[in-house]
Amino acid sequence: MRVAFLAAVIAGLVAGGVIAGYRVATREAGGAPSAGSTPEAGSPQATADAWASAWTLGDTRALWELLTPAAQQAFPFEIFKAEYDSFAVEITLSQLAASVRSAQEISASFAVHLATGYFGEFDYEVSLPLVKSGSGFLAAWEPSAIHPRLTADVRFKSEIQRPRRGAILDRNGQPLAITREVRMLGLNRSVVADRGYLANRLIEFGFTADQVNAAFDSSAGSNQRVAVGMVPDERLEDATQLARIPGVLLYFETRRVHPLGPSAAHVVGYTRELTAEELTARRGQGYRIGDRIGAVGLESFLEEKLAGRIGAELRLAGPNGETIEVVRSTAYVPAQDVTTTLDSATLVTAQARLGQRAGAAVTLDPRTNAILALNSSPSFDPDAFERNDRAALEAITSGPGSPLANRATTGLYSPGSTFKLITGAAGLAYGGFSPAGRIECGATWHGVDPPRKNWEGAQGALTIAEGLMRSCNPVFYEIALKLYNDTDNALSSMARAFGLGEATGAIGLTEEDGLVPDAAWKRRTRNEPWYPGDEVNMGIGQGDLLVTPTQLANAYSAIIAGALRTPVLLASETAVNRGALPLTEAQAAHLRRGLELVAGQYGTASAAFWNAGYTGFAGKSGTAEDVGAQQHVLFVAYAPAGQPRALTAVVLDEGESGSIEAGPIARDIVLVAMKQ
Repeated sequence: MRVAFLAAVIAGLVAGGVIAGYRVATREAGGAPSAGSTPEAGSPQATADAWASAWTLGDTRALWELLTPAAQQAFPFEIFKAEYDSFAVEITLSQLAASVRSAQEISASFAVHLATGYFGEFDYEVSLPLVKSGSGFLAAWEPSAIHPRLTADVRFKSEIQRPRRGAILDRNGQPLAITREVRMLGLNRSVVADRGYLANRLIEFGFTADQVNAAFDSSAGSNQRVAVGMVPDERLEDATQLARIPGVLLYFETRRVHPLGPSAAHVVGYTRELTAEELTARRGQGYRIGDRIGAVGLESFLEEKLAGRIGAELRLAGPNGETIEVVRSTAYVPAQDVTTTLDSATLVTAQARLGQRAGAAVTLDPRTNAILALNSSPSFDPDAFERNDRAALEAITSGPGSPLANRATTGLYSPGSTFKLITGAAGLAYGGFSPAGRIECGATWHGVDPPRKNWEGAQGALTIAEGLMRSCNPVFYEIALKLYNDTDNALSSMARAFGLGEATGAIGLTEEDGLVPDAAWKRRTRNEPWYPGDEVNMGIGQGDLLVTPTQLANAYSAIIAGALRTPVLLASETAVNRGALPLTEAQAAHLRRGLELVAGQYGTASAAFWNAGYTGFAGKSGTAEDVGAQQHVLFVAYAPAGQPRALTAVVLDEGESGSIEAGPIARDIVLVAMKQ
C-alpha cells in the first residue's frame, strides 16, 4: 500500500501540482514581500523571490536553473530533482509553501510550511547560500537548502503501516464481512474497437446492461481503467477468454466483501468513502481520497477495532540507514477481526423464508441470549455500496418497501396476541389469578361497552395456559379489566419487566424504544384519562402499544430464563441480567405450558406444528390491526419446549393469520438454528 502512495506522490511532483496551496496564507503571515513591492532585477531579493515561488509550485526545473554553474555540475538536474522527490516521498508531502524571510548578498532565508499525509503540519526555516554572478545572484545549493537537518549523508526516511480492515465473523469463524483481493473485469476504452459488440459480450458474460453502460460512460479519462464488475471464481476461464478482446482488462482489486449479501445486510452493514469534510478533519493522519469507514451496522459500530490505526514514523537516517533521530511518529494499531454470535446458516435460512414479504425475523439462543440471526425484508446487496454501483444503489434507495430500513430493530408493531403472555403474567402476579383458576371464554364479552366478540366463539372456562392455547380474547379481556379496577399500572409494569418500552441494550444494535402506554402517558400526550377500554385493548396487544421484533424475541427469551437479559451480538460480550421477572416458578411454568399447548394438538398453531409432524415446539401467534384494513401478523416459536436452544420471532407487515403465515417461517428458522 505504501508503494502505491509513493507512486502517487512522485506522479504529482512530476505534474507540478502537489506542492501548492499555502502560499497565500503564508504571505499573509508576513513572510513574503508586501503587495506592490517589486525587487530590483538581479538583486538577492529577486533571486530569493524566484526561489520561493518555484519551490512552492514544485517546479524543480526552475529551481535548478537558479543554481550556480558549480552547483549544477555537482548536482545534475536528475540528481537534484531526485533530492526533492525523495524528500517529498519520505515526509509524505501533500502541500508546501515557502516564503522569503530575508535576502542578503551572501544568503537568503526562507520560512517553510509543510502539510504531510501522515505526520501532520509543521514549519521550519532554511538558509540558501547566494553567489554573485554576472547577471545577478545564484544559489550555491546543498541538501540543507531543503531542510536544515539534511546533509550529503543524512536523509529523511519514513516507515508507513496501513492496517487492512479486519473481518466480521460469525460464531463459527465464517466471514460476514472481509477485505480481500477480488478478480475484476474492466475496460480501457481508448482501445475498444466496437462498443456494441463488446457490450453484448459483457452482458452475455453476466453483467447487467446498467453495469456495462456505466463503465463505458464513466467520466474518467478514456485510457484510464474503469471497472465493469467482479468475476466469480467459477467464471475465471470465461473471463480470461473475454480479456483477449482489445480494451478488456482482467485484474485484482482490494475490496470489502459481504459473502452473505442480503442475508446479513442490516446487522452487518457496509462501508462508505470518507467525505471531503471528514478527510479535512483527519488531515495528517494518513487518510486518502477513496479511503472508507463503516457506514451502518456492525461495520460502523466496530469501526475502531476493524480499522485499526495507521502507523507512521519519520526519522533522520545516517549513511548506512541507522536512525539518528525519530522526528515524528504515530503508533500503529493493527486492525482486529471481530467474532459475533451470528450464525450464517440461520441468517441465510431466515432471509430465504421471509422471501419477498416485508417483515423481520430475530433468532436467539435463549440459553445465552445470543443473537443467532437478525433479518429484515426486503433487504439489499451491501456490496452495491462497496463498489459504488450507481444503478444498483438507485434501485435500492428508490425500491418499494424501504429496503434500507431495519425492521428487526427499528420497526414498530402492535404485538397483537403475542402480548397475551405478558397479560397472563400480570394476572398471575398482580391480579389474584392462579394457574388452577379458570376464566370464562364466552362467545361475547360484556365487560366494557360495546360488547366484544370472541374470534372463534365460546370455549368454556379456561385456565390462563389454555387461554393462550386458544388465544381466547375474553380470558385476557377479563384479566386486563380486573387489573384496571384493582391495581395501578400493573399491566404496563409487567410489560416493562419483560423489556418493552425501551431498547434491549444489545451492544452493536441501533434500536427504537417502542411504547408501553399508561395513564400518565395518555394524560401527558393527549390530556385524556386512561379508560377501562384502553387497558382491555392493551390486554390483547392492541391500542397504542408498540414493540420491535427484537424486543418481542427478548421478551419470550425472558419467560424461558425467568429474567430479562440484554441480547448478545458480539462473542466477547455476555448477557446482562436486567432483573428477574416478578413471577414464581410455578407461575412461569404455567405460562410456558400454555405456549407449548399453542403448538400442540389443540392449539391455534397446530396446523403448522402438531398436525404437520413437528412436536416439541412452543410459541404464540398474533394478528394485529393497523391503520385502515391492513393488519400484520406475528409468531414467536422456540424449541425444544422443555430445554429451548433456539427462539425466533417473526413479524410480517401484511397478513391474515400469524399461525398459518408467520408460524411456519418461525418453525423452519428454529429447526436450522437448533442444528448449529
